[in-house]
Amino acid sequence: VKTFKEMVDYAKKNPGKLSFGSAGSGTSSQLRLEMLKQVAGIDILHVPYRGSGDALNDLLPGTVQMMNEINVIPHVKTGKLILLNTNYAERSPDFPDIPTLTELGYPGADVPIWFSWWAPAGTPPAIVAKLNAKMVEIAKTDEMKARMWAINVKVPLQTPEEMRRFQLDDIKRNADLIKASNMKLD
Repeated sequence: VKTFKEMVDYAKKNPGKLSFGSAGSGTSSQLRLEMLKQVAGIDILHVPYRGSGDALNDLLPGTVQMMNEINVIPHVKTGKLILLNTNYAERSPDFPDIPTLTELGYPGADVPIWFSWWAPAGTPPAIVAKLNAKMVEIAKTDEMKARMWAINVKVPLQTPEEMRRFQLDDIKRNADLIKASNMKLD
C-alpha cells in the first residue's frame, strides 16, 4: 500500500487484516482510528500498546501495519515509512505532497490532539487575559511557529472563550465517537 486510497481499498477487500498500533486504549490515536473506520467504512484491528515507542517498535518491522503518532515522522523523512495522509485541514509544509483527510474526501474526520494552559478556578479574568495575550504574542513569532511545526504542531490562536467552546465541542464529538464505536478501556 502506497496511498491512502490503496489502504482503504485493501481494508474494504480484506476486513480485519490490517492492524493499527496506538499508544494505548482510549488515546487520541485510537480515536483517530475509530473515526477513520467510521467515515471510510473499513475494519482495521486496533492494537493498543503501553506507549507510542512500543507501537513504533512493532510498526517498523511490520508487525502492525499502521500508526498515527508523532514519533513516526523521522522514519517518514528517511523513507522507512510511508505517510498516507495528514490530520490537519491544510497540508503540512514538511509534506506538501501528502493530502489531508478533507482532500481525500473525509471532511470533519480529523480528530485533533490539543493542549492548553489552565489556571486555577477563580483566577481574575484580567490575569487570564494577560497570560493569553502573552502566549498569543509568542505563538505568532516565526521562531515559535517553526519550533511547533518541527514537532508537527500548528498552534491555533484562541481566546480563553474560544478555547472553552472548542473544548466543549471536542468533548461532545469524542463522546459521540466513543459511543458509536463502542470503545472500551482495557
